[in-house]
Amino acid sequence: MSFRYDVTQEGEVTPAWPKLFAAFPERFVIGSDTWVNQRWEQYGEIMAWYRGWLGQLPAGTARRIALPANAAGLF
Repeated sequence: MSFRYDVTQEGEVTPAWPKLFAAFPERFVIGSDTWVNQRWEQYGEIMAWYRGWLGQLPAGTARRIALPANAAGLF
């Protein structure tokens, strides 16, 4: 999935996302690219943000989205 700030609001996952993730956990992957050098400066912050909202999802759903199995399945 692209980097989307609307997944959270004030640090909390917005209501629509957990429903979508739960319905289709195999269709989501997260990661980061560094298409510009400045992104390296933000990398730790971006990963912390991902970990923050993943931690608010049910463990099984978060695991499917975060681990490489989903990404491998796409290829």
